[in-house]
Amino acid sequence: MISTVLFDLDGTFVDTAFDLIQTANIVYQNNRKSNISYEVGREIASDGIKAFLRLRFDEERDDFDLLSKEFLSIYNEQFLKNPLLFDGIENLILRLEDNGMTWGIVTNKPRYFAENIMKHHQLTKRCSVLMCGDDDGFKSKPSPELLIEACRLLDVNISNVIYVGDGYRDILSAQSAKIKSVLACYGYLKSSDSIKDWQPDYIIHSPSEVISLDGLSFNNSLG
Repeated sequence: MISTVLFDLDGTFVDTAFDLIQTANIVYQNNRKSNISYEVGREIASDGIKAFLRLRFDEERDDFDLLSKEFLSIYNEQFLKNPLLFDGIENLILRLEDNGMTWGIVTNKPRYFAENIMKHHQLTKRCSVLMCGDDDGFKSKPSPELLIEACRLLDVNISNVIYVGDGYRDILSAQSAKIKSVLACYGYLKSSDSIKDWQPDYIIHSPSEVISLDGLSFNNSLG
């Protein structure tokens, strides 16, 4: 039986695309580059800073280290403006908690931003574990290390855990950790993604579908 649900953050638990795209467009404007649309930015919102930089800069000609620092500095002013929980997430975690299950976040996002986003939504104390991409001693996804450490900290068997994420690296990380993977198709998938080739254990189109997955037992009286 599943006792623990772990989530990716960006594109799975929290919709951070707007703030990231706003940041990218400020960087572009500062460097006399054209803006990108929301639709273009959303597809790469889970892919990190360099994905945004590559849309308008050349890695061989431009100083990506300097541009990355500029991006982070601006994002620090933007990231708490519109980090919205995906529709259905709040109800899902309430259902998990009411049924005695634990939940946590495993993300490649730097801890400073992840912790403050969780605090912004008053979820710090409710989240049982938070593993981040810059945590010392661990490789970020698609390595399984963050997921394995999350399970160790929670003292749960990996057979009782599922991991929900919206990207290929999330599925690879879960598969490497031998944790059942759930692909969140409501997240930041690209139109070119061949998700069937990724072979996730489950595919969902909204957070509410988690409660119907095999191995999860819910008290239906909770609504």
